[in-house]
Amino acid sequence: MADGGLRERKRLAAMHRIQSAALDLFDERGYDAVTIEQIAEASEISPSTVYRYFGTKEQLIIWDELDPLILQRLLAQLDDAPPLIAARRVMIAVMTGLASADEQRLQRRVRHMMSHPALEAASAREVLATSEVLGEVVAARLQRPHTDLEVQVFAHAVVGGLLGALHHWHGSGFAEPLRDVLERCFDMFEAGLDVRTGESPGQRGVRASRGGTALPTVVPVT
Repeated sequence: MADGGLRERKRLAAMHRIQSAALDLFDERGYDAVTIEQIAEASEISPSTVYRYFGTKEQLIIWDELDPLILQRLLAQLDDAPPLIAARRVMIAVMTGLASADEQRLQRRVRHMMSHPALEAASAREVLATSEVLGEVVAARLQRPHTDLEVQVFAHAVVGGLLGALHHWHGSGFAEPLRDVLERCFDMFEAGLDVRTGESPGQRGVRASRGGTALPTVVPVT
């Protein structure tokens, strides 16, 4: 078990090093101008090793070493909380623990993802795959079929919403910490995705109590 853990840490460290070298080259020369061979040379490994770790050039940008950690924590949280609350707790906890250098690294990746057609397409495929994984996890926790309507809508809405948060973060020039952007994203989920007024959930409640109308609140899957 210890050997397996050491191998995994070495694998992640190698992927982190290769991704860092790739980001440096992409920032300097542009994504299209950089080859796998150049990335391999900068990383002091063979091109075949780059492909073995990442599979495609796009994954050098898309890959995130935090993904397994997020899934692991989500599985643990689902034992004690409804899926939406669990997802919020995990994402905010991970972002809170993110070092400044790691957030800057994420900004560099997002800049490329949001500005290149091939990377945007790869991001869309990744969103679909991640939504399916989240759906499987939630379905198993709730003992429902993976194709259950509420499970599918929940999984795709959450993952798609997080992508939307990244689009906003990028479009705003990374003006605020990603943690704060995600807090607002989950506020919207919990408020029923009412975007008509820009009011806070509390303000909407006051308006409704005074006779105003409000969209029905989407009840989180429990």
